[in-house]
Amino acid sequence: MFIKHLNVYLKIETFRIIFLPKGGIFMKKKMVAMLLVLSLMGTLAGCSASGGNAGDKAEQKHTDTAATSGGDNKADSGMEFVYVTQDSANPYFIQVYDGFQSKCAELGIKTQILDSKYDVATQVSYVEDAVQRDVDGIMISPLDENALKTVVDQAKEKGIVVSAEAQPVSNAQIDGSLDEYNIGYAIGNAAAEWIKAEQGGKGRALILAQDDVEAVIRRGDGINDGILENAPEAEVVARQNASNTDLGMKVTESVLLAKPEVNVICACDDFTAIGAYEAVSAMQKIPDNFYIGGCDATDEGKEKMKVENSVYRSSCNLFPYEAGEDLAEAMYKYLTEKQEDAVVQRRYEPVWQKDVVGN
Repeated sequence: MFIKHLNVYLKIETFRIIFLPKGGIFMKKKMVAMLLVLSLMGTLAGCSASGGNAGDKAEQKHTDTAATSGGDNKADSGMEFVYVTQDSANPYFIQVYDGFQSKCAELGIKTQILDSKYDVATQVSYVEDAVQRDVDGIMISPLDENALKTVVDQAKEKGIVVSAEAQPVSNAQIDGSLDEYNIGYAIGNAAAEWIKAEQGGKGRALILAQDDVEAVIRRGDGINDGILENAPEAEVVARQNASNTDLGMKVTESVLLAKPEVNVICACDDFTAIGAYEAVSAMQKIPDNFYIGGCDATDEGKEKMKVENSVYRSSCNLFPYEAGEDLAEAMYKYLTEKQEDAVVQRRYEPVWQKDVVGN
């Protein structure tokens, strides 16, 4: 408002000097000098006002960024972490990201999830892109460790911290991998307990493995050994690949037609076990002692356990939300506290149908 009034005054005085010669040439020169000073003051005031607006925009941008990051509890750190997952349709990886994003929001870190859709080349490409963008941290649930080693080295050369979730990447600074064989063994052992208690020790098992995913082959091996070592009279009659609900259903339908004696199905995760459950539920007659077991203890899996007369007997909790939180914090500390390479301990425990339904 001051500048607007000043401009009006300048126009009036200029008109008076030019067209009203009263006061002589000295007065004219004096007035011109004064007007020049006032004009300069107006220019400086205008610059100051413009600078104030820019500051307001910068402050607003900072606020918006912090809100996007979820940085309500801590000022925006200016960092960005990316999570390159195996398959974002899998509830396990959704829970990992939820925990990861929650902790990053607490720390003022922007996050992004990139879905590899179980494709190794896509996963490598996403990691390469994150490195090119010079993000601060990359968490990977790897599909193929060997395919990622070169790009992980490139990330480290740029000062980017890399963590491995679920499966290992040997040159990542933060290791949050699971013991795939032992988890598989726990799944198989749970089935063996059921076989001995409910099937006279002579169950006939189908393993829904993920042998097309290099990092998860050992889980299928553990399931196999967990069954046969703890229920030696049981038999694994089939081991087939299935990595999602649709495939779990289709493979189960096919195997049950070819081998109707199957009365035990073990899957590497609940995402696949739910497909097996749907296939078995469509059978005209389901034996009372039929067994389906999965892993991850997802809400979807536990809901199937609660269905009346459900044959969905067990799962295994890998605490994915907690893992996402812990890895995000470890990555942050690696960058801000200059910590050494670290291992984030993972835990797991069996979840039984009787505990879920409460009887």
